[in-house]
Amino acid sequence: MPPQLASPARIAIAGVPVIAFLLTPFLPFVNTDSFWFGVPSVIAWSVVCVLVTVLAMNVVEWSYQRAGGSAVDAEESAAHSDPVIASAGRDGDRR
Repeated sequence: MPPQLASPARIAIAGVPVIAFLLTPFLPFVNTDSFWFGVPSVIAWSVVCVLVTVLAMNVVEWSYQRAGGSAVDAEESAAHSDPVIASAGRDGDRR
């Protein structure tokens, strides 16, 4: 069975930072007048959530590629390529 990009584990990995970001107004340690690293805590928390989201997306992509996703992507790309556009790119004109 070919690997699926939207597997439950990958959705969970990607969903954790999104849920953390959405819960920002309700987290008592974030919603204070304190400063973290010289900026308001909400801004610092948002930056942390963005960085963790980037990390999570890299983990999802890495696990998909490791499971054989690049072969699936190549097959899908070859199946959906348009021969008219491909030949126009080589010749420089559309026929």
